[in-house]
This record gives sequence, structure tokens and C-alpha cells, in this order.
Amino acid sequence: MRILHLVGGAGWRGRERQVMALAAGLKAKRHDVVLAARAGSPMATRAAGEGVAVAPLPRGPGALWSLRRLLATGPPWNILHAHDPAALRALGWAGGGAGARRVLTVGGDIGYGRRAAPPGARRGDLQLFAVSEWVWSSLVRAGVPEERIAVVHTGIDPDRFRPPDAARRREARERLAIEPDDLAVGSVMHLTRSSGAATLVEAMRRMRGRLTQGGMALILIGDGPERARLDESCAQGGVAGFLPGEREDVPALLAAADVYVHPAAKGDGFPIALREAMAMALPVVATDLMGIREIIDNGKHGLIVPGEDPEALALNILRLQRDPEYARRLGKAGSLKVQRYSLRSMIDRTEELYFRLIR
Repeated sequence: MRILHLVGGAGWRGRERQVMALAAGLKAKRHDVVLAARAGSPMATRAAGEGVAVAPLPRGPGALWSLRRLLATGPPWNILHAHDPAALRALGWAGGGAGARRVLTVGGDIGYGRRAAPPGARRGDLQLFAVSEWVWSSLVRAGVPEERIAVVHTGIDPDRFRPPDAARRREARERLAIEPDDLAVGSVMHLTRSSGAATLVEAMRRMRGRLTQGGMALILIGDGPERARLDESCAQGGVAGFLPGEREDVPALLAAADVYVHPAAKGDGFPIALREAMAMALPVVATDLMGIREIIDNGKHGLIVPGEDPEALALNILRLQRDPEYARRLGKAGSLKVQRYSLRSMIDRTEELYFRLIR
């Protein structure tokens, strides 16, 4: 198959990482894969390093002309895969690609208020890939016919995110100056007001004096507009915080954690970072977002708490600290649960659906 992938943004976060893994996986299966990305973006640079063909798009209106030329070049395209609504709009404005099947991946942040379906989702010639069962049901409720929606779960790399052995864990904690008896809480997110990071810091502040032993530390990985404010909140609240920004060595940092928390009150209901932490056998506490219960059976694979409730968050983190055997069982069960969401499964499922579309 000849396949074009297009992403509207120029960042390097979860969505872009998934597209890169998908493009590289399909190329490894000997498909002709091209990734259209903004020239000079992290995605374009990394794609070249992975050996994936890149079509660099300039900023501004010139991007549409470049995309139009790309769609008209070479053998016919089989699949035009947009990974966000902006990319779908760009494909529509550029025109071309006659005979190719169009696909839109719909992420886990829909279903809140009016965001029942992305723009263009009801087009009759468009196939939708929902990243979770929750997104699938949201699209159906929004009026998209079921036969035009397929679930393709976003994937994790279980070889990269694996449970740490004792030596790796000890090394990680020493690297961050976390004492053996300290409770280390990890989280990975884009640091915005809706991320729940402020709720997590407040929960940890409330935990002071309530621990059964040792102190506590927060490992908060990610960047965003709230980073400086959160750093200050940690200092004012007496929370030992390690906020290293965006990092490529996330597994090495999370190896130091005892508990992983996903505190967002809204947003992605099928978070990749949460499943990666579960793959490392970390016991998790997550807010009750739409779609979280697809990942976690409360009390079996992790603990679920209300959003924006620092006291409930604190109590559940403390519960895991006070009962390490229960925490261990949750972590093991969660690790087994998320093995079904591998990158390999995502790539194979996508290829299968592509073949169905073009036959």
C-alpha cells in the first residue's frame, strides 16, 4: 500500500510519538509510507532518523500547495491518514488523492460538552479510527454510523516500559536523591491548568504528617505553561518536587516511583502515559475520566478517584503506602492488563483495517 500520514501540529508529544511508531511499523512491513510534517519540526527530524520518508511542509499557506503537489505526485495513494482535525481540513483544502481512502484518528479528548465529534467526522467517505471504546461510543452518540468507526487502541512499548528490578530501582532513587523509606509519587503530563497537577501537589501537601514512615517526593515529568507555578507550589507546600521538564528517559525516572497518579479532571480518557506506568507494574491512582474504566477495574488494576478532589487523592495514595502488598498486587494486575495495548497490536490492527478499506 501507498500510505500518507499527516499531523496538523509541530510538537513532540503522545500523538506524534504514536504516529511515528505507526509509520515506522508499517514501513517495516514493506508498505510505501510517507509522513507529511512541518519542515524542521521534531517529527520531521525524527522520521528521517527512523528511515521514514518525510515530506516537509513549510509554514503558512505554502503548506497547502506543497501538500497538493505531494498528493498529485507518484503512484496513486491508497490511504490518506489524518491524525487530527487540522490535518483532515488540510487534506480537504489541498484536494487531490483521487481514489484514496481517507482515515481520521479520533483521540481520547472528545465527549466533553459540545466536543462530541471532531469537525468533518460525519463525512460519508471518511473512516474513523477511535482510540478507545469510549471514543467509539461518543462518536456513535454523535450520529456517526457504526460501520464507519473502528477501534484502534493507541499502543505502548512493553519492552521499553517494563517493571524495574531491584538494582534499577535503587539506582533510579539514588539518582534523584530519594531515600529508601520515602514515598515517591510519579506522574507524566503536559503541565496546564486542566492537567490536575495542582490537585496532585495539594494532595501531597495534605499527606504531610500522615505517612507511616519516611518522607515523600514528587516526580512530575513534562512541561507546559504551569511548570514554574507548580515548582513554586511544591516549595511553598513543603513537597520535595522533581520537575525535570520533557524527558526521553521516562522509564528510568519512573523506576524510582512507588505510585503513579493520573490526576486530570478532563482531557484524554485513554492516556498513554498511564498505561506505560501500569506496564512498569506501578500501582496507579487515576481520576474518573470518561474511558478510564476501560483501562482500570477499580480496586483490581488500580484505584479510581473523583477529579479535582485532593483529599480523595491523598487518601488513596496513603492507602497504597500503608498496604504495600495490596499495592504490589494492583501493580502486577495492571501490568498484565495493559499488555493488550502494545504498539505491535496497534500497527497490526491498522494494517488490517487499511486492507479492508481498499479491497
